[in-house]
Amino acid sequence: SAIAEKYGYSDARFLRKKAKQWGLPPRRVILKPTKEQLEEMILSRNMTPNEVAAALGYGKDGWSNIYAYCREYGIDFDFSRNHDLRATAFTERQQAIVYGTLLGDGYLRPNNGNSGNCSYALSLCHGEKQLDYLKWKYEELKNFVTMEHFIVNTRSFRGNAPTYAFNTISHPFLKDAHAICYSANGKKDITQDWLDQLSPLALAVWYLDDGSLNQRYHTIVLCTNSFSREGQLLAIDYFKNTYGIHPVLEPRRNGQTVLRINASQSRKFMDIVAPHVPPCMSYKLW
Repeated sequence: SAIAEKYGYSDARFLRKKAKQWGLPPRRVILKPTKEQLEEMILSRNMTPNEVAAALGYGKDGWSNIYAYCREYGIDFDFSRNHDLRATAFTERQQAIVYGTLLGDGYLRPNNGNSGNCSYALSLCHGEKQLDYLKWKYEELKNFVTMEHFIVNTRSFRGNAPTYAFNTISHPFLKDAHAICYSANGKKDITQDWLDQLSPLALAVWYLDDGSLNQRYHTIVLCTNSFSREGQLLAIDYFKNTYGIHPVLEPRRNGQTVLRINASQSRKFMDIVAPHVPPCMSYKLW
């Protein structure tokens, strides 16, 4: 390009063709890095693609070659701005909240990154009545949240209160959770692996998200109608074997069913979840 500009050529490709025709050596030789070289630069020295490309003598768009080499060598890389957060582990408490809210209102949103591997971020949304509960979730997970404000949907049609939402960053733990909580067709369903992850805190979040209490009859309903019948039966066995609680399937519309815990069993359930219920949700206790 510099030679073309000096001698008034409009296109440097003409000179490159002539150099090839006359057998002139290339201006510079750039060798493809080995897998070991890339691993040392990227994984050990934490260099970015641009830094690696510059160190190897590539031009301004050489970073794309580095990405291609990483994919070819199977080097799992993360050069995004949230790399350090993704290297931080979810605590046991945070994991319990995630597994609990996925049984309820939580959703894992796919995100296809530059490495070609699909990752997942947790999306949480609640209505105005449960805004304080959403704030509680935010405080619990905030080291994985980069949003400064909630997403607000005021809805343009009459008779609906606003909803509020936030998303976490994508994270390896959430990818593992997706493998446990979602079936091959991308639909959430209860599995034994999922139930094995549940703690009393996770049960509390599940109940606060998708449970209701009949104050008159002291019965509890968990709205499991979005899950398969097989998944709901697994949940019934889980409660029986783990806590000695015996839920039953209660029919709903369109052939759907939910889990109902009768009054004789509901006090036992409340004793398990009550210590983990934040004050803003105490109206769900008795």
